[in-house]
Amino acid sequence: MLKQHIKSIFLFLPFFALSFLSTTCGLEEYYYLPQVPETYIVTELNTQAVINLPPLTGYYYAQNYKIFYRIYISDFSTSSSETSIFSNINSTLVNDYGNIWPNTDPTSTSMGTAAGTLFSSRNYYELYIENNNRGETLDNLLTTSGGNVRILFPTAQGDYPLLSVNNGSEYRLLRSEYIFPNSLDDKRYFRNSLEINVSDFADLVPRTGLSQTFAYVSMYIVASGTNPTGFTPIYSKPTHISVFRLPNN
Repeated sequence: MLKQHIKSIFLFLPFFALSFLSTTCGLEEYYYLPQVPETYIVTELNTQAVINLPPLTGYYYAQNYKIFYRIYISDFSTSSSETSIFSNINSTLVNDYGNIWPNTDPTSTSMGTAAGTLFSSRNYYELYIENNNRGETLDNLLTTSGGNVRILFPTAQGDYPLLSVNNGSEYRLLRSEYIFPNSLDDKRYFRNSLEINVSDFADLVPRTGLSQTFAYVSMYIVASGTNPTGFTPIYSKPTHISVFRLPNN
């Protein structure tokens, strides 16, 4: 027990020192949110992911977790989510993954590109859910309390991809409100159809001239908060969740 108290004191000292310097020396406090470890994500082929989200209660400026996505149209059929087959799915998927990867590397000490800027530059958008016949962000589900998140992409035709937290209610996944403002258009659900492959959707990479089309979505998760002095967004390093295959409509 004594050892535990001593350990707690030493863990507290760096934070105390930083706070002291910030108040006495005029140094700006550094606001940081921890990355979700890759080992906290367990995937099953390209149909399911279970994420153990750690609590963010030690970071008073944290607000929630967010998931960002982008859809890729392909003529390649696979049940794998291994990075080695990304080039078979879509060349843009490989390019996006390669450009985002340095910012996800947990061993890198570089600050990298802020997640908000990184995702907007690659046309990745915030994931929504359907709740009470309207679209909502994940803010009220993926809270600072953490929890066990399950994302399911069923394989049966006509099924809807779902998200649940701590084995609670299941919510249908929706594409961004930015893409479908105030609408529950059928194309907003994560299901493959002839209508989904439309080039004017910013969250989707189309492929024309294909005799048979399949749709996949790549997802990343980040911790999110607000800088209490500058009132600007704060994000952790992103962690890649998986690439899922959309069920047919």
